[in-house]
Amino acid sequence: MNKHPLAFISYNKFDRKTAEMIALILKADGIGVWFDEWEISAGDSIIQEMNKGLQLCTHFFVLWSKNSSKSNWVRKELNSTLSRAIERKSLKVILIWLDNTPRPPLLSDNRYIRYEEYDLEETRRNIIKAVLGIKPENSYHQAIEKAYREILQATKFATICPKCGGIHHEPFSAIDYAHDETYEFIRCLDCGYEWE
Repeated sequence: MNKHPLAFISYNKFDRKTAEMIALILKADGIGVWFDEWEISAGDSIIQEMNKGLQLCTHFFVLWSKNSSKSNWVRKELNSTLSRAIERKSLKVILIWLDNTPRPPLLSDNRYIRYEEYDLEETRRNIIKAVLGIKPENSYHQAIEKAYREILQATKFATICPKCGGIHHEPFSAIDYAHDETYEFIRCLDCGYEWE
């Protein structure tokens, strides 16, 4: 398995909310994600950026539904990826089945993931296992909290105020003379909230 997996998400615009949820699920567990709405900016060449994402991806997720089965974009992405997957055995194609639309013939023997909105945690476990080879030990909420803490730790004092969400703050210290201790705090310059 690649040390740094990158998941490309192929979907039809009518399935965008589901695609975004899958992107968030992957991102919360530290998996790189190529999701067009996050990667393509105004002025970028859509085709050039998509080709870049397709070339770099280690895992290609196709969200299969009635909508995507009629989409020329999804079919083009899937066809180009399937031909590359034959050459490059490290590229994994994963179908996420959103409804009962017949699966593409070339993926009919592949194991798929059934997207169950009512059991999102089980869907999430299957998605993470498809990429990492193991099911996650923690829940989605725990994964988000862990990712959040890692970001805060990596940025040291570039933290977010727990009260107002502000990013302007300053460190300060206070001395407890009775116990001969010095304590480090952060004060939010936006709302005045102080925390350790």
